[in-house]
Amino acid sequence: MKRFFTLLALSMLLCRTADAQKLDIDLGIKIGANFSNIDGKYWQNGYKANLLGGAFLGITGRRLGGQIEGIFSQSTYITGKDFNDMYHDILKTGKDSIKEGSFKVNYLSIPVLLNVRLFKSAMIQLGPQFSGVVSVNDKDDLVKDAGELFKGSWDGVVGLWVNLPARLNIGVRYVIGLSNINKYDGKSLSSQEVDDAWKQKTIQVHIGYSIL
Repeated sequence: MKRFFTLLALSMLLCRTADAQKLDIDLGIKIGANFSNIDGKYWQNGYKANLLGGAFLGITGRRLGGQIEGIFSQSTYITGKDFNDMYHDILKTGKDSIKEGSFKVNYLSIPVLLNVRLFKSAMIQLGPQFSGVVSVNDKDDLVKDAGELFKGSWDGVVGLWVNLPARLNIGVRYVIGLSNINKYDGKSLSSQEVDDAWKQKTIQVHIGYSIL
């Protein structure tokens, strides 16, 4: 958490130092689609579509700016054919397979971004993001405790933000997971130690409305 506030303070200081003469404040809400994919040898590949929504606060000068957001998003992960080989111990009593099991994970993400103006209405955005797990839905009721599968992660974000007339904006981002989200990695299951890192990759698109 200390690292998060340090990054935020540095972003704001950079913006004020570079563009102290003119700062635009942008406060608003956004909704969109979250296309997520989890890297791991026991998961199905491919991006799954879900929803996202949240709020943003940005301070932007002539060239540089900073932005912080709170985003609620959903990601769907589907197990592959060999998932049962490693994770058989976590199945509920009476279940004999976890193949193609579906888990929907709800995240609360806080990105802290540097905005770099390309021209008046468009900006490149980049920076870190922390994503915490709010809840996990075990759609097929397969495992003993779905909340013990996933943990939060640090991510890297790069994207494009475009301001439109009528206080609207649109954007697209690529979010790459930088840390392992598998809670079982390093633990012992089925008389063997789990060595299985999971990292998420996400493409996000949104439309937003600026209140200020």
